[in-house]
Amino acid sequence: MLSLARSLDMKVMIGCMTETSCAISAASQLSPMVDWADLDGALLIKNDPYEGMKVVDGKVTLSDYPGIGLKS
Repeated sequence: MLSLARSLDMKVMIGCMTETSCAISAASQLSPMVDWADLDGALLIKNDPYEGMKVVDGKVTLSDYPGIGLKS
């Protein structure tokens, strides 16, 4: 979908609602390829069992964990 959108000169956004860090860490792998990333949904839940990407000073920051960058 990203390739098709770009071929049509479209802007691309990736986002979430109230996802855990598991889904957000996976989605954040695509964030360098999009125009807008709204991946702060894990900040809205208090029982997130995962540790992965973080939002630091408004920027998606990937972790050094293996795979999708996730630790449970």
